[in-house]
Amino acid sequence: MDSVKSPKFKKQNISEIHFGQQLSDPYRALENLDDSLVKGYLKEYNEYSNNLLGGLEQKKQLIKDQNVFEKRKGIAYRKIQYVDDNIIYLKRKAQENYFKLCFINKSKNSNEILLLDPKTIDQDYKINYFKPSWDFSHVAISLTKNGDEFSKIIVLDVKNRNVLPVEIINCAPTVSGGINWLQDNSGFIYLRFSGNDSLEDKFLNSKSVIYTLGEKGDKFQDVFSKKNNKEASIQSNNFPVVKVYKDVDKYLFGHVAGAGSYHDAYFRKYSSLSLNSKWNLLFEKSEKIKDYFLKGDTLVYKTAKNASNFKICKTSIVHPDFSNSEVIVGEKQDQVIQDYIDIDNNFFYSTVKNGVEAKMFTISSSGDEKEISIPMASGKISFEKTNRTNLLAVYLQGWITPKTRYLYDINTLEFIKDSNYPANLDIGFDDLVVEEILVKSSDGKEDIPLSLVYKKGLKKDGTTPVLMRAYGSYGISMTPNFYYGFLLWAEKGGIYAVAHVRGGREKGDAWYYGGYKTTKPNSWKDFIDCTEYLIDNKYTSSTKMAIWSGSAGGIVIGRAITERPELYAAAIIDRGCLNTTRLHVGANGANNAREFGKYSDSIDFKNLYKMDSYHHIERNVKYPSMLITTGFNDSRLPPWHSIKFATKLNNSKPSDNLVLLKTEFDSGHGMVFDKKDKEFNMVAEVLSFALWQTGHPDYQLKD
Repeated sequence: MDSVKSPKFKKQNISEIHFGQQLSDPYRALENLDDSLVKGYLKEYNEYSNNLLGGLEQKKQLIKDQNVFEKRKGIAYRKIQYVDDNIIYLKRKAQENYFKLCFINKSKNSNEILLLDPKTIDQDYKINYFKPSWDFSHVAISLTKNGDEFSKIIVLDVKNRNVLPVEIINCAPTVSGGINWLQDNSGFIYLRFSGNDSLEDKFLNSKSVIYTLGEKGDKFQDVFSKKNNKEASIQSNNFPVVKVYKDVDKYLFGHVAGAGSYHDAYFRKYSSLSLNSKWNLLFEKSEKIKDYFLKGDTLVYKTAKNASNFKICKTSIVHPDFSNSEVIVGEKQDQVIQDYIDIDNNFFYSTVKNGVEAKMFTISSSGDEKEISIPMASGKISFEKTNRTNLLAVYLQGWITPKTRYLYDINTLEFIKDSNYPANLDIGFDDLVVEEILVKSSDGKEDIPLSLVYKKGLKKDGTTPVLMRAYGSYGISMTPNFYYGFLLWAEKGGIYAVAHVRGGREKGDAWYYGGYKTTKPNSWKDFIDCTEYLIDNKYTSSTKMAIWSGSAGGIVIGRAITERPELYAAAIIDRGCLNTTRLHVGANGANNAREFGKYSDSIDFKNLYKMDSYHHIERNVKYPSMLITTGFNDSRLPPWHSIKFATKLNNSKPSDNLVLLKTEFDSGHGMVFDKKDKEFNMVAEVLSFALWQTGHPDYQLKD
């Protein structure tokens, strides 16, 4: 395929037998990322991959298309938050390359005010998280560089717009817990990590601490930890997170969090915060409580216990009794309860069917329930209180419709598009259609939701290129989400597809556990079933089939191509989980064991081996062409998962298979980019690679 040979790495085979299973690991040496030989190999592979991808001339047009849309949109917003009449957000103008922190006060009709340009702190910094205090006097801001989720927190005085002389390190608010301001705004609670340089220990023995404004960054009060709270069942790999949900709640909540879906929760009176008092058990993870809120002394919560599609219940927090709680909304047969809120004794909740079709309901104070007709089709409905008791903020979103904020008037029963919401866009894609399909699983047990986006007038003749994504882990649903980078594929004449495989929560808790540990193979088998459906029904053919995912979604893609390689022309895996039998090694390994299994457990190990794409690569098999990318500073999943997988694949393949590997030395795990040009280049690179490998005539290498 190319005149320049791809880089090779010398085998140094390590052979092990674990619970009777032979494990041959010829590229274990690549796990030593400090080795100069390894770094040299990665740089050589980068050069090889970049040279090939650089020959795709139409990649420039894809970047241009994204810039044109950016100008059409005008301004990009992220992380919009409301504090009374203040709206605070990250903002990036079309001509700018990174986000700045701004706010505006709508009651005073003030002009927008720039709070922080991260480049004034350091040229390499970006804002990856922020949290304003309840009174909007201060904002705690997390700054990070080179993709590292471990960040530093600074505090900004809103009135004077100056940064206080303090820096807080050993924190990662995007990983777990965030930042929770104290009710009197005198400081905040955050999850503090050990600061250990060892990757294996980086996430261990964290603790929730209080930082008080005016103190030095290394001075804090331990409020919830394994060391000091023996009454709580906290293990070294747990994240003991403390939450302050409202500035008027009587109680403080502690979660023994981690990678699992459900956690033990504790509570104590907020007034005891400064005292060395014990935490009281609120509920155990066996209660399957997903989220909750307080209304006075009543705890309103959503649970999957004996209700796979969830139900909403309430009990007293003074004397909690979850076995005899009152049901507010019972489980629905084919709809999963999503969000819920109480506004002035009017109760609202939303549901979703097959992960893509959302509805909104209300229950009056007298108990009458009815569906509310929403102003636009939506795949997700979420709620938020406003500072007016008669107005409920309702967020709607879809595959081809941007997230939009409406205000629902409880008195007039009318929706009004919120003119003050910065990110509301009047942008339509009238030439695109959305098709929602149910595909029968090969085990005959389930109907797999499959979402398609394509141009009107599609001809089902097997010639249309498909780009299909999936995730299928941690109970995370592939919710309908507007992103132009995906729609661009459809605009170029392809089909953008999302397979809602088991392991997510699109169809409730049972759907999650249908792709979990022992049942994990269902995740990639569902993906394969969706692939075969598209081929059998002439949407596409195997030579036009490209697939893409990352992180835990790498299990789905990696095992789909190692189990049924003939179905795919191209696969893109970004920071993928590909060597699951080695998950216990490296950062966050003990935490990931909750989701995928323990290496030390015989049954779990067999499951991990089934998931392991690296160990299922066979010699001289024609696998699809691959583009594999990883971040050298990834603190969630070691980059050597991708590196070892690509290397073994490259050394096992027939000569005409293409395996590209790109290691980004200035990035980590996330796909939230610090710079626009970096994001647009990534999207253009993925799409041009997929179009190249699926045979689009305009995207072939030039001689």
